[in-house]
Order: sequence, then C-alpha cells, then structure tokens
Amino acid sequence: TRYEKTRSFRHDIKNHITVVKELLQNENAEQAFHYIKDMEGMTEELSFPCNTNHPVVDILIGNKLGIARSMGIDTSCSFVLPYPCLIRDIDFCIILSNALDNAIHACQDMGYKTKRYIDITGHIQGDFILLNIENSVQRKQFFQEGTGLSNIRAVAEKYCGTICIKTQDTRFILSVLLIIPQHTESISQQIC
Repeated sequence: TRYEKTRSFRHDIKNHITVVKELLQNENAEQAFHYIKDMEGMTEELSFPCNTNHPVVDILIGNKLGIARSMGIDTSCSFVLPYPCLIRDIDFCIILSNALDNAIHACQDMGYKTKRYIDITGHIQGDFILLNIENSVQRKQFFQEGTGLSNIRAVAEKYCGTICIKTQDTRFILSVLLIIPQHTESISQQIC
C-alpha cells in the first residue's frame, strides 16, 4: 500500500510544484506555506521510519516502530544493511522482532510521564554487522533473559556472533554482532 501511495504521489509531484511556484510568484507565501505543509504531511505518511536498504528489515522495523510511536514512545533508526545479504531474512526477523517487542514492553512499563524511547543503530565493518537496540527502562528494573533473548542469542551464534546486554540507570542496550557468511552454503555448517 505504501509503495502504491508513493507511486501515486510521484505521479502528481509536478502539479504540486507548479501550484507552489505559482503561489510564490503571485506573492501568496502564506498559502504556499500551507500547501507545502500538506505535502510534507503526505510524504511523512509515505516514508518508512527506517530505510536500511533491506526491504524485509524496513517492513519489520516500520511495523514495530509504528506500534511504539502510537504508544507515545520516541523512536529513531539509523543503519544500512547490504542487500542482498547472506544473513537470512527470517533470522533478521527473529532478532529485530524479539528485541523490539521487548523494548516496547519495557517502555510501556515506564508509564507516560517519563521519557520513553527506542533507538536502533548499526554499522557494517568488513564482514561484521553490529546492531544496537537501546531503550528506556525503569530504574532498578529486574532483568531476566527470557525466550526472546535466548532466540536472539541462538541466531547470533548461528552466524558465529554474540550478543551483549548492558543496563545503565534507565537505559537498556542490546548489541548483536553477526558475521556475514562468505558463501551461500548452509549457514548451520559454518565453522565458528
């Protein structure tokens, strides 16, 4: 649906630019400003909250961060993945869906009067992908590794990687390190 709306918007963009141009030439800056604001609202609706260069990851993150924003949680996302990538889509899904579900749940537990956020960052260096998911948590919240984090750990180990968990005051940081396989052969046969 989003891609279809984007295509439709692109189709009409020349007309929008013509309208704004004419309004400015006729010295009707206030109306041009309002028109641009409407266009800005349309583009916000069309854009993915995170453009990682990986369509499956973009859809997953877009869905989860959309849920978080609807709950009043601040979100940000900044990383780019190779595509195609020899890390399987289903494995990205296990990592990100579990991490983001946990982050959303932790933010919900904080209530609405505190600053609640989820930040996703990552980078690639050589054959390594490092993903960081940071979220706010209640002070001195008891932490226990559950099924979701165990599943994330299993995927990281499948790619000869690891996870690191840090808690600092009201911050929870999950780092996931993956090694990008060099061959398309079965990942489970890879020697770490």
